[in-house]
Amino acid sequence: MKEKIEPDVAGFFDTLSGVSKHIRMYFGEVPLASGTCFFVMSADGPVLVTNRHNFTGRDNITGEPLHNNCGIPNHAVVTLHGPGEIHYHIDLLDHENPDTPSWIEHPTLGAEADIVALPVKEMANIIGEINSVSLDSVSSQGNWHRWDVGSELQVIGYPYGQIGGPFPIWSKGFIASEPDVDIACLPIFLIDCRSRPGQSGSPVWARFRKGDVVTHNGQDYQAKANMNYFLGVYSGRLRGDSDLGLVWKRSCIEELVNHAAVHGVQHRMERVRHRFSASSGGEFSLESFVGDDFELVT
Repeated sequence: MKEKIEPDVAGFFDTLSGVSKHIRMYFGEVPLASGTCFFVMSADGPVLVTNRHNFTGRDNITGEPLHNNCGIPNHAVVTLHGPGEIHYHIDLLDHENPDTPSWIEHPTLGAEADIVALPVKEMANIIGEINSVSLDSVSSQGNWHRWDVGSELQVIGYPYGQIGGPFPIWSKGFIASEPDVDIACLPIFLIDCRSRPGQSGSPVWARFRKGDVVTHNGQDYQAKANMNYFLGVYSGRLRGDSDLGLVWKRSCIEELVNHAAVHGVQHRMERVRHRFSASSGGEFSLESFVGDDFELVT
């Protein structure tokens, strides 16, 4: 088995920076949009998770195309960072069943939920504990984790696309609605965060730092080490002129991933060559970012 991909950097980096992945959507060779995705470890291997609107190219509520020229993506490219950049192609069309999407939607909410999953068991050789989300990672620590209105969180993704270096950008925000109350009868809570286009599909995290004190059942507990807790998936702002954003709850992601692991068809992600790069080697430029940057490996 091949070694897991780990970024080749000099010095310290936070492990959460290795979880978020850059994703770009295309129609043919025409770039349409960029976003963020990540992998969740299931009982049947890695599952890619992102927003539904990233793959459909449409507003998830109105169904209107998001691209100025009404372009709808038919494939996407995911970038994984290691000693170099590795790019993987996602075919968004099921060519045998054109009316059926290649992704898996939520088992009960379906298209109403702006989250989708792709089982990618074959990527188990490069996706592991260090660069994925484990929904079971805190179960042994008990169910005492609690974040309330005003609690700090991090949206970790790629605002305005991949803007340099091998890692995503951390955007600090705060829980803006009662986290146990569903918004619009959907498993969503609101955050107050200066998030921007390109962060759609970002994992949202809360964390205890070493020494933080939490009160649970009348007792105080002090964290002995830094602890990260996955809260859900960011899917955009409530309005374009607002800093209020939507987060699909962790419980909803668990239901989606478990459903995809059992009922989803394993997706083959083909490796491709990509002209665009944001590595520290100096390849990054605005010209290459906005230009034609996709090329199949021959």
